[in-house]
Amino acid sequence: MGRSRIRFLLKKHIKRTETIRLKTETGTMKISTPESTALDLVRYPTHAGGLNNVATVLADLAEKIDPERLKEAARQDDDLPSAQRLGFLLEHIGEKAKVDPLAEWIKSFPTRAVYLRPGGPVRRARKSARWKVMVNEDVEVPE
Repeated sequence: MGRSRIRFLLKKHIKRTETIRLKTETGTMKISTPESTALDLVRYPTHAGGLNNVATVLADLAEKIDPERLKEAARQDDDLPSAQRLGFLLEHIGEKAKVDPLAEWIKSFPTRAVYLRPGGPVRRARKSARWKVMVNEDVEVPE
């Protein structure tokens, strides 16, 4: 059996990430908000176990996501392609009400189409008109 390894990622603009303080048995720590965590999941899908895993985590995280805070986290993060992908995935898993403010914010920019899975196959990708996402990988909706 292979050894598991922890891989740490360096986020260039970490100061843009919204955080909250979480009290634990050993003290208080600063963690990213559910909205910022969701954006990071779609930004680093390979490191998060792939898009199916990202969708599963988003389904669990969705109840904690505030639609207005999501829009604000995306604005602060300044990564429109990740916001497009996140909006598509949340809507795809049945969380349309969580993404309406995000969709309105994205519409205020001239956006170009992005692939759902960067570096993935480009043939036969279908386009999500609302999010301008080229769906080049099927993502299973968690039950």
